[in-house]
This record gives sequence, C-alpha cells and structure tokens, in this order.
Amino acid sequence: MQTTGKVLMTVAILVFTVIPPLVDLLTATHVFHPGWTPHARVHTVWLLGLASGVGLLALFLLWIRKKDPGFNFNLAFVLGLMVYGAFFLAGSTRSLYGGAMTDDGGLSSFPFGLDPNTFVFSIATVVLIVGWGLGRGSASPE
Repeated sequence: MQTTGKVLMTVAILVFTVIPPLVDLLTATHVFHPGWTPHARVHTVWLLGLASGVGLLALFLLWIRKKDPGFNFNLAFVLGLMVYGAFFLAGSTRSLYGGAMTDDGGLSSFPFGLDPNTFVFSIATVVLIVGWGLGRGSASPE
C-alpha cells in the first residue's frame, strides 16, 4: 500500500510538473499567445518554472531523500496540494481580476462541463489525496 501511495502521488505530481510546461511552451495559448504583453509572458514562464521546481522537489522528497521518510512523504503531499490549491484559488476568483479558464480557440469543455484544466487537475488532486491516504499508514513509507 505504501508503494502504491507513492506511485499515485508521483503520477499526480508529474501532471503539474510536466504537462503545463509542455502545453504552455509548445502552443500559442500561453507563453507565445499573440495578445499577451511581454510582462504577462514573464509571469507565465515564472509560474511554469516554479510549479515544475516544486514538483521536482516533491519527487526528490518522495523517492530519493531517505532522512525522515515520513516527513518527506507528508511534505511532498503538501507541496502538491499547494500547487493544485493555487490553481483552484486562481480559477475560483477569476471574476475578481478578469481571468478566464481558457482562451478563444482553446480546448472545449470536458465531462461535466468542466474546462480541461479543471477536469484534469481535479482528477490529479484526488489521485494525490488517495496516494497520500494509502501511503500514510506508516511513519516511514518505503
């Protein structure tokens, strides 16, 4: 169960560590969006680097750092939860700053009428929580 929990957490962490940089740097929907100001692009690249860096740190804590594995496991969970929580905070408060979940020409709605990011990140958040729940049974997950 502990290894299963770590694997599930790894999948959830990889979702925000790898997918956004690939999509946001290889398409014209974010970093290279023609309507975005240069300053907004810097903030986007900064956010991508930060989230990916946090993800790499979480994976390091989860799999490589052996000192106090129980603490590492819980910290990896909290770091992942912070990244997903920040996404949901930004999405739920978008009307306060004129934000939108997708741009014109972006992907259409997914099941339940959710935007693609919300759909994928909701599933990944559940996977992260389930992984943590399965792996937390021991003070020192393997």
